[in-house]
Amino acid sequence: MPAPEELARLGGLFKLASDKNRPFLKRCAETKYLAVKDYQGATNRTFKLARQTLSEANAGLTGHVDCKGYLAVIQSAVESGQLNSEFIGALKKLRTQYLQKVLRPAIENYLNSKESEFTEVEMLYNDALRIEGLLEVVQFLKKLEAVNE
Repeated sequence: MPAPEELARLGGLFKLASDKNRPFLKRCAETKYLAVKDYQGATNRTFKLARQTLSEANAGLTGHVDCKGYLAVIQSAVESGQLNSEFIGALKKLRTQYLQKVLRPAIENYLNSKESEFTEVEMLYNDALRIEGLLEVVQFLKKLEAVNE
């Protein structure tokens, strides 16, 4: 278990990254709310959020071998406007791979090294938050779709 000073250091990192992503996460929440009233409008907004996530992704997400295949599936779904199970599956697998292969090692390195770059880990955590926010919106839309069928 990490020492208290490591936890405080990590807590500061997470708070800063969460604060920076608040506008994006707020748009995700607004999209879920919109979906109840205007499903198609929410779907269009979801694809805008996905495009933003892909265009603003950092090298940890776009450069990692384990993430590239999932990013290609997501990009294809966004371009075709298809909110399907393949898109959701790719987002879930991307999240899992990203957390295990990119973010976790970076955080361990950050905690173990006093010289470790704060901004690098912050950028990686930003991507993780965006993936999670986008996945929540897409899963919510699919649940609404199933209820309305």
